[in-house]
Formats: sequence, structure tokens, C-alpha cells
Amino acid sequence: MKHVLGLCLGLLLSSQVMAFGETGRWSSSWGQGTSEYATVDAQHNQLYIACNETDSPMISLKVGNKEYGALPAKEFSLIVDGEVFDNIGNTGSRVGNQNFVRAWDKIRKAKSLEAKTADGKLIKLPLTGAAKVLPASRSKDFPCTGF
Repeated sequence: MKHVLGLCLGLLLSSQVMAFGETGRWSSSWGQGTSEYATVDAQHNQLYIACNETDSPMISLKVGNKEYGALPAKEFSLIVDGEVFDNIGNTGSRVGNQNFVRAWDKIRKAKSLEAKTADGKLIKLPLTGAAKVLPASRSKDFPCTGF
């Protein structure tokens, strides 16, 4: 049931992914029990994260008109200061969740952030505001506790 709710959340949020985020920096928003985070580059490519207290985090990447992540099932990796986090959208397992939290904490302190799609696109993403917008995973403000 938890997985089904996560899939439904992903479907609902994926339609909103296109309009959220501030170019050149990390942004956050909150609504209907879900915390949202995004970073958008000058070409309007976007890394988007949605978290709540009941479901696994949903992370997606929009490059041009294509979306990558768990929904739709097109894989992508994040590269944070040279460390690769493969299939980062797969947060439905203990290992996937641990990978997500490690990447989250590294992004907060990173000097470089890139996304690599399964079809070979490499996108450099902004980090401005990441440390301020993304709460530390060990803080009481960390919203991604649904796993």
C-alpha cells in the first residue's frame, strides 16, 4: 500500500514539476503535506525532489521535454563532487533510501552537481542556496522521513 501511495504521489507531482523552481538556484515549497525542492539551470532543466512523512522520496530530472526518474521509469544518476549516485530515483528500498540521503547531504556542501541520463545527456545543475534550502538529514526539519 505504501508503494502504491508513493506512485500516486509521483504521478500527481510529476505534472507540477514543470512549473516549480527558480532559475540558477535551489528553491523550496510546501503544500498538502509534501515538501518540494528544485534546482533549475538556465536552459530550464530541473532536478526536483518531493518528500513527506509517509512515502519514499520522489526525485526526478527534467531535461528539455524529457523526464527521468522513478515515474516515468527512465533512470538517471547524480554526480556530486565527482561521486556517482546511480539510479538515484530508485528510493523504494533501504539501499535506495540510504543512497538518496547520502546524496542529499553531499549536495548541501557540494562544489559541483551534475545529472547524467540513461541516454547519455550530462547536465550541470546549480548549487546556489542548496545548504540553506535543503535541511540536514539529521535535523528535525528533514522532511524525507517516509521510508
